[in-house]
Order: sequence, then C-alpha cells, then structure tokens
Amino acid sequence: MIFKYDIIERIRADFGNSSTEAMTTIVEALNKFDYLKTDRVIRSIIFLAEGDLINLEKYIEAATVDTRDVMFWAEYEKINDGFNSKRIRDFNKTFAECANEIKE
Repeated sequence: MIFKYDIIERIRADFGNSSTEAMTTIVEALNKFDYLKTDRVIRSIIFLAEGDLINLEKYIEAATVDTRDVMFWAEYEKINDGFNSKRIRDFNKTFAECANEIKE
C-alpha cells in the first residue's frame, strides 16, 4: 500500500527517530489484515497512538477486532453527561484538513 503524503508526514512528526519502526509495524499489520487498508483507519490509529510505539500496536490490535472502535475513539468526543458523542474529526480527510475543522 502506498501511503498518502499526510500520513507519512504525520508518522515522521509523531514518531521521530522511531518513524521507520512505526511504518514497519503499520505495513506488517496492513499486509496481515486487508480490511485495515483505508486512509481513515490508518489515520485514526496514528492519531490515537500519539507517537508511542506501544500505543500504536495497541490500536492496531483494537482495529483488527473492529475498525469502527478506533475510528470512533479518534473522531468523536464525549459531550454533556458522557453518554452522548459528537464527531469532531473526519479522518477521511487529511490530518491538516481535520486540524482546520477543529479551529473553525
């Protein structure tokens, strides 16, 4: 799979010296689980990992069980009583586009 430019740049920015290892971890997971090969799922996993390789593996594992979980955790925020959620990101869009949406 060829990653979109924003995904590669985010991996480099978030993981720094460990970006090659992070990329390898992601690629290996994508090769094992074809259903993870969407930009939205990949962006969600990277966002949730917050530059931590252990978190990266944790969220990849969660995505292999159900991709909807990682997309929900990355894109939605609990509001009011904690029983309701509001979508604040759309990782079908690039990381930059998502950041701009939050600012608006």
